[in-house]
Amino acid sequence: MIRFARNVHDRRLVGGSHVKAAAFAGLCIASLGAEAGEAECAALAEWSNGPADLRITEAVYSTNRVPRGPGFGPPPAPLPPHCHIEGSFEHRVGVDGREYAIRFAINLPDNWNGRFLYQGGGGLNGTLQEPTGANATGGESALERGFAVASTDSGHTGAGFDASFMADQQAMLNFQYQANAKVTEVARPMIEAYYGRPIAHSYFVGCSTGGREGMIMAQRFPHLFDGIVSGAPAMRTGVSNLALRWISVELGKVTNPRDPFTPDEERLIMDALMKRCDALDGHEDGLIFNRSACDFDPRELACSKASGSACLADEKADALARALGGPVNAAGYPVYVSFPYDSALDDQGFIPGLLLGGGNPPEGTHGADMQSQDVDAEYFEAVAMDEAIGTTATQYNVSTFILEGGKHIFYHGEGDAWFSSNDTVRYFERMAEANRNIKEVDEYARLYLVPGMGHCAGGERTVDTFDLLTPLVEWVENGTPPGSVVATGRSMPGESRPLCPWPTYAHFEGGDPARAESYSCRTP
Repeated sequence: MIRFARNVHDRRLVGGSHVKAAAFAGLCIASLGAEAGEAECAALAEWSNGPADLRITEAVYSTNRVPRGPGFGPPPAPLPPHCHIEGSFEHRVGVDGREYAIRFAINLPDNWNGRFLYQGGGGLNGTLQEPTGANATGGESALERGFAVASTDSGHTGAGFDASFMADQQAMLNFQYQANAKVTEVARPMIEAYYGRPIAHSYFVGCSTGGREGMIMAQRFPHLFDGIVSGAPAMRTGVSNLALRWISVELGKVTNPRDPFTPDEERLIMDALMKRCDALDGHEDGLIFNRSACDFDPRELACSKASGSACLADEKADALARALGGPVNAAGYPVYVSFPYDSALDDQGFIPGLLLGGGNPPEGTHGADMQSQDVDAEYFEAVAMDEAIGTTATQYNVSTFILEGGKHIFYHGEGDAWFSSNDTVRYFERMAEANRNIKEVDEYARLYLVPGMGHCAGGERTVDTFDLLTPLVEWVENGTPPGSVVATGRSMPGESRPLCPWPTYAHFEGGDPARAESYSCRTP
């Protein structure tokens, strides 16, 4: 049961007493020291202030613990001195005979800055990720900065896109929207007891499923967090998977849906796209920043229209336009948004660009049938399935969150081949309109679009490294609204670009095109 006692969660009443959070803004708590840290951490093993079946399974203090991860990539660096807590609650056997519990982890750094950060999940969750708060922080995690960080498996164990746990109603509810709020209720008093003082400010940061979870916090639990970062939110996966199948099916009518274009055709499409749209931001650099002015239409490449020798078969050109235009029902009404024409359309990687792989829905979405589609039937199924309980796509009323002073930053890669960035733009604009009588959107929210970036990160040429946590903290605690954010990328060494708040875009003004200060944010 979610109680949400105000003396625990209210931003103005913390630690059971009337304490103004502003009094602790920017406060840096002195290091506990190894000896004190070990004693205080060990004491949390006996913590019982929470659900009746709360179990603390680990309470270990360490000055050089290596984070637990999936086991690939370079060896992770040791974490800063901290107390690591793991526990679980809500133990039960589900209707499917499986054992369930909500597992959580908390990292409590020595150099606590008085802040709490909740780390959002990913995919269908099911695993307990190391709580470091590394997303959208520009390379310096929240834990390294002194935030106490928590994470959860959201109430079930599993891997990949195995959704079988949703047969159990409570497991489904925990994943869709309840578990993060429950863990917050457990974590906050533990953090405050460990440090002996109240939390000053609370933040939530996540991408994909974590981005959706951030939206859930603003929409359904508006008192819990002062500031939220939602990246590439998986806000209605049933419908977005329908849209990905639409791409494959439309392309499959004239070509192979999983490998729709030859290398020469891919080069033709991308060369034409970049020739038309790259320089619209004042500089040809392989990135499309002025997306609002990009009116690329692949049908102009059709052999019946093209004047040169290089052209695209009419049926392929038309199929590509239909595919990226988004699915429509039998009445011609769109049921999802279009996908942007971005420089990453031909990127190779974990999730191939849409020119390479057609649509890429996760396994298990209507099998391998890429030849036919009943959009009406699939749409009604998508909005009726269990995952629709956690959809955030059409809940625009966040008036309480706004009035409480909450701030929300969204971001999305334009090359995301799973969730169209246009859907985040759609939500942002409708949220703005729905709450206009409360406040203008620029008083409580920002949206940053990242050209060339795939799902949450990555891209063959993109600036996918940026810090949104610092401007969020400045906005929440000091009232300083975010402007442009400097971004760099592993794929663009030595270069930087500004990310501009929607609807503005980065326009080259002269000087060194590799430096962010050579650009300004312009309104299309």
